[in-house]
Amino acid sequence: MRAIKVLLIEKTRTNGTSFAAALKRRYQVQIAHSGKQGLSMALDTPPDVIVLDAASLRTSGNRICAILRTKFGEMPIIHIRDQGTTQEQSSADVLLCLPFTPRKLINRIERFAPADTGELLEAGPFSLNLEQQTLATPWSEKKLTPKLFALMELFMRNPDQTLERKYLMQKVWQTDYMGDTRTLDVHIRWLRQIVEPVPRKKQYIKTVRGIGYRFTLPEKDKKAARPPQKSSE
Repeated sequence: MRAIKVLLIEKTRTNGTSFAAALKRRYQVQIAHSGKQGLSMALDTPPDVIVLDAASLRTSGNRICAILRTKFGEMPIIHIRDQGTTQEQSSADVLLCLPFTPRKLINRIERFAPADTGELLEAGPFSLNLEQQTLATPWSEKKLTPKLFALMELFMRNPDQTLERKYLMQKVWQTDYMGDTRTLDVHIRWLRQIVEPVPRKKQYIKTVRGIGYRFTLPEKDKKAARPPQKSSE
């Protein structure tokens, strides 16, 4: 199952407490520090769930919540506010009043886990849906073009192995012609823009000069590619 994308609208409290750390252990989390920033981020990259920590913003959050509801329709919204802040009804799907544990918040988020179908190939922090041709990373989820999908599948099925340029051209482009492999280099660059946190650092897709490319998993991400499994809720 792909990771749930959560937009957390939260300001750091004076005592330093935050829900961010607990959520990041389970989900893809984006953090906005104001309602306006949260709205902009949600428009740019729609999340699966919005968590509005109005208590940290020192507001009831009702107005922000109403704007989010107007903009995003049925997108799940979890509204957090201080006990006794206001009796006004929230337009959120879930209203939580402090204090409560991060586990309670996680339990509410899990109710909105999106249905996800298709076989998944997993390696390190990456999950490739073989039917939908989507790649989930800790920072994004992208629909891949057929050639990018074929490249990523080859890399994930052969972690820590150097794949020769000729082999990649044969498998992805069905050609033995090696007169011009610039199209391969361009596709590798595009793939790096998706899988690398910092594309120029080449943390995952390494160039092996004069030979080809190698998909490498750092020790912290070490996990052999799992055989495709049918995802389920």
